[in-house]
Amino acid sequence: MKTVFLGLGITSLWWLGLINGLYMEPGESVPDVLIYLTGASWLVALLGALMLWSGKHKTGFILVIIGSICFVPLGLITVYGARRASSRRDDASLDKRRALAEENSR
Repeated sequence: MKTVFLGLGITSLWWLGLINGLYMEPGESVPDVLIYLTGASWLVALLGALMLWSGKHKTGFILVIIGSICFVPLGLITVYGARRASSRRDDASLDKRRALAEENSR
């Protein structure tokens, strides 16, 4: 989960730089649509991360991916962290099912 929130922090810094016009030529402004689109994408990724944290792994993972698409390549950090957090849960579930199957087969 630390990687997910690290990725969200990095993408939020990029978004703040976009709002302040750090990536534009002097005298040019960033289109408002781009600012709103990236802000909405970041909020979707944040919602997905909070869902991952609360235990809804599949839905949270999907929302993190959708929200991070706009931030490629920085968003890949968030997707990687969400994938790891989701797969850990699946691995633990698989181990429990295997142990239960062994007990039932005896």
